[in-house]
Amino acid sequence: MFPEDVQAKVEAYDTSYFRRRVPQLNEWGASDAQILAHRAMLLEYVRQQSICEHCQGFNACGKEGDMQGFIQTLEQYGPTLSVGVRRCRPFLEAQLRETVNRWHEFSGALKQDSEFRLGNFPVEQRRKYPKLFRYAYDFAETFEVGQTTSGLYLFGPPGVGKTHLLLGVLNRLTERGIPALFVRSDSIFDRMRHLIADNGDLEPLLEAYATVPVLGIDEFAQERANDFTLEKLFRIINHRFHSQLPTWFTSNYAPPDMYRKNGSDVHDSVPALRSRVMQMAKLARVEGDDARQRNLQSLT
Repeated sequence: MFPEDVQAKVEAYDTSYFRRRVPQLNEWGASDAQILAHRAMLLEYVRQQSICEHCQGFNACGKEGDMQGFIQTLEQYGPTLSVGVRRCRPFLEAQLRETVNRWHEFSGALKQDSEFRLGNFPVEQRRKYPKLFRYAYDFAETFEVGQTTSGLYLFGPPGVGKTHLLLGVLNRLTERGIPALFVRSDSIFDRMRHLIADNGDLEPLLEAYATVPVLGIDEFAQERANDFTLEKLFRIINHRFHSQLPTWFTSNYAPPDMYRKNGSDVHDSVPALRSRVMQMAKLARVEGDDARQRNLQSLT
């Protein structure tokens, strides 16, 4: 029982108030008697919902104590109404950002990577491939967590801006608060081996790659391919393929040539891996002069 003054405040709210504030009651055909019997619970439910409606992110959660990071759900069981709780989206997004930050440097990210922006993407390549640049720009500006859309498989010779475009997209997503991970395939598998050698747990890392809203893999198919690398890679790609999570790739190899040597696939898993990559990403070939060789200085 509530104290008399509190009970009086609760009883001041009639059934019409709750029907306005909680549309489910009308959808469920809840009777006035049901509403009045659960009036105190419904009042607290409305209060909690009001806090969530003005959410400014998990770090600024206006709820008290253990309710931070939770949202209430109203449920009906016959004549009984009850309230359950589940983790709210802002909490899950904040948790995901923490996970991404934890694995960011481990994945091969460098301090200078932040300098690559869509705004400073080479003008000549932007003019040469306007449709490609527009796709990258629109994705970076409009993608939202939970959206299912194609990624991009960007291939061509070294030095034509593939990594720049990929980093430009991921940096903009990060700026917008969209969790995204950048992976350099030439180094990540060696780091995985070192993690295992140090008795570390590889599962959280693989889980992060498989579930992050946007994953960018640089220099795809250029690492030393073996049973270890391809098994881990297939696990990541397969999960992202079935979950329809956008994945961006850069590679020196056209899709039909990935993980092939002397005309043959290097592993039995390659055909299935190749098929998934080609289905989950739009293809774009980029050509041009190697920008890294333009300002070489010779001492002879």
